[in-house]
Amino acid sequence: MDLGLADKVALVTGASTGMGRATALALADEGARLALTSQTPARLEATAAECEVRGAEVAWWAEDLAARDAPPRVVAAACDRFGRVDVLVNTVGPLVRTTGILDQDDDCWQTHFESVLMSAVRFCREVVPVMRSHGGGSIVNISAMSVRHFHPQLAYYSAQKAALAHFTKNLAREFAPDGVRANAVMPGMIASEGVQARRRTAAKERGMSEEEYFVDANARYGEVTWADRLGTPEEIANVVAFLVSDRASYVNGAWVNVDGGSSF
Repeated sequence: MDLGLADKVALVTGASTGMGRATALALADEGARLALTSQTPARLEATAAECEVRGAEVAWWAEDLAARDAPPRVVAAACDRFGRVDVLVNTVGPLVRTTGILDQDDDCWQTHFESVLMSAVRFCREVVPVMRSHGGGSIVNISAMSVRHFHPQLAYYSAQKAALAHFTKNLAREFAPDGVRANAVMPGMIASEGVQARRRTAAKERGMSEEEYFVDANARYGEVTWADRLGTPEEIANVVAFLVSDRASYVNGAWVNVDGGSSF
């Protein structure tokens, strides 16, 4: 299916790894022009190179996206390069697992507030006026299925992702008359590099194979997914590409589960 993204300008944050990288590649395959940003220059450059191999025009900027001055700088640079921004995808969301709520000190909460929530808020704040001036656009913020679950080890992370989901719905409501759509994608258990590393470590500690550990953990946490596997970053990226396209023109303010089926 042609998603109609050819020559659209798409800004993807967190584009060096995981869902951000997969999204950049998916949009490159659809012919979008790409503005990519992330904190890790070497990996970001590698993502940009892969997108260029697929025929995309790419510009990239390595920035600490939790810094207040980074979003204005990146959006201004993207507009200077491409003239506009039609699509924004916020994928930034580092996760550092703790043993429980009492381990989550002020620094932990503040760090994730800035990187998970405020990074996306600031990019939206910069991009929406640009989109409005060009007749509209589409935003996807990556939230998380954990906002509907109860994992004390992730309370700080899930709280920020929940705030991001609600922010997205309010963004959609306010700017729908201007042709700006905003949706949140709620990934479930995804085989990102970080998740795979944690799974290998946990399985080894329990004397299990990774497959055995997955089945055990899924049962212990109450059927977080009905699938017999983890999802892939590419499966998230495919949904994102659809949502930012005109094929999803009547989808606005949605929280889209991409979790393999869940009891929540």
